Amino acid sequence: MKFFGRAWCASIALAGVTTVAVQAAPAPILIKSCTVAKPKPFSHLAGGTQISYVNLGKYTAASVTFVVGYRNAEHNYLRRTTDVGSFAPGATIVHKLTLYNDVTYAGASTTVCRPIQVKWAGGTIWVAPSH
Repeated sequence: MKFFGRAWCASIALAGVTTVAVQAAPAPILIKSCTVAKPKPFSHLAGGTQISYVNLGKYTAASVTFVVGYRNAEHNYLRRTTDVGSFAPGATIVHKLTLYNDVTYAGASTTVCRPIQVKWAGGTIWVAPSH
């Protein structure tokens, strides 16, 4: 019983030091759309990936890395791509990237499309929490 009492007192003493709850910050990038582009005429290969997103952060982003899944085969076709540029806060960005231009086109839908890393112009980095 003495041990329980000491442990409880110790936890109360520590609780006063660490009362701030740590919560995962929401992603600073909002995906508006993410689709695989149709092939060029006389081709069966996808024409890249078009991602439309908004920088919800307070600072200009220098690069945004996405993970994108395609063709209902998350393990086989889950890839990363990075969009590099200068993306102002509140700006909507629409870019066609070369991601998935080397696979047979199987429709525009993606299975996953989310930001996993943002490098801010000031040098700091946001990384998505692990799932």
